[in-house]
Amino acid sequence: MGTRLLFGVIGLMTALLGAWGLERLFAWWRTPDALQDTRTLLFRTDPEIVQRLRQAGAQFGDPQLSLMWNNINDLDLHCIEPTGVHIWFRNRRSEPTGGELDVDANADPTTRTNRPVENIYWAPSSAPQGIYEVYVHHFANHGAPDPTPYTLRIVANGRVREFRGSLRPGEESQHVRFDPAQVHDWAVLSGTSRGWLALLVMAGWGALLGLLLALMLRLPQRWFGVDARHFGWRPVLGGLIGGAILGAVSGAIGQIIFYPLATLSESFARYLGLLTLGGLLGYGLHHFIPNLPLNPARLAGAIGGIMGAYGFLWSLAQWSDSTGRLIVAGLLGLAIGLMITILRAQMAIVRVRSGGQIVARRLPRTHQLELRR
Repeated sequence: MGTRLLFGVIGLMTALLGAWGLERLFAWWRTPDALQDTRTLLFRTDPEIVQRLRQAGAQFGDPQLSLMWNNINDLDLHCIEPTGVHIWFRNRRSEPTGGELDVDANADPTTRTNRPVENIYWAPSSAPQGIYEVYVHHFANHGAPDPTPYTLRIVANGRVREFRGSLRPGEESQHVRFDPAQVHDWAVLSGTSRGWLALLVMAGWGALLGLLLALMLRLPQRWFGVDARHFGWRPVLGGLIGGAILGAVSGAIGQIIFYPLATLSESFARYLGLLTLGGLLGYGLHHFIPNLPLNPARLAGAIGGIMGAYGFLWSLAQWSDSTGRLIVAGLLGLAIGLMITILRAQMAIVRVRSGGQIVARRLPRTHQLELRR
């Protein structure tokens, strides 16, 4: 039991220190800013307004108009599309084009919230060409102080711009007119062009975790009588390279699974992505860490991934995605580290019960030589 806990703690501390170092690099490189609007397995990269839209079940389109404010007052989003149809809460859908107000907030007293959002969108194939006119109207005060600050976010043709202001009851904001074909001076919507960066970041995160665990779960075994041939420079270097490669593959595949599924459910996508990442990491490390059996390693990695996903989502609600990444790394290192000592305990029981006579056919082929020592 003591040996098992020792390797579990080594895995935990190794993973935490590695993840902490990566957090310093991410902060220095401004990685979260670079990933803004890009769905990433271990990063919360959506702006607050996009997070609210997802929680409200809003549809995403191009163009897309979204409104956010922070009290229970009732603000309304209006748009006059190029066809002349006025889309607002009393005319939620444009029949000629399919443009729709699909989320309306704080009109119903039973569902009022301090995190409201409203949304108008068009499917890209049906959006009319021409000038769109957008504005915000303060419809009613429901008890919160005024003026009410708001953020209006417009996405068009792969570009984005935000407008801010504040309104009192009955007031309208400045009317914003734009043509989606003439928004070249707006900011590029990062998520449309940086999926490759999310893949690279997750591959690097997995690579460092795999490399460190391959090293630090191997070296301490030298003090437990494991064959010295496992600790020459060639096996150690091979373990480092192999752990890094398999870790990178695990991180990349986890991101590939997460990215498309996140449009349906980010929570489910994170559970599945981290389960896959953990299972593949355990499978890969089995090949590069002595006495780490295949099936326990895969199972431990998968369980660590599931627990890590729960911890990550909990951390998003309580603290930050940075803390969540530390939790995921620590749980993966702990789970995989524990598997090494479980195997050694099983081998010791076999020696005692067999009376020194090892029946090779009952043991995995890879462990026969060590048991005959």
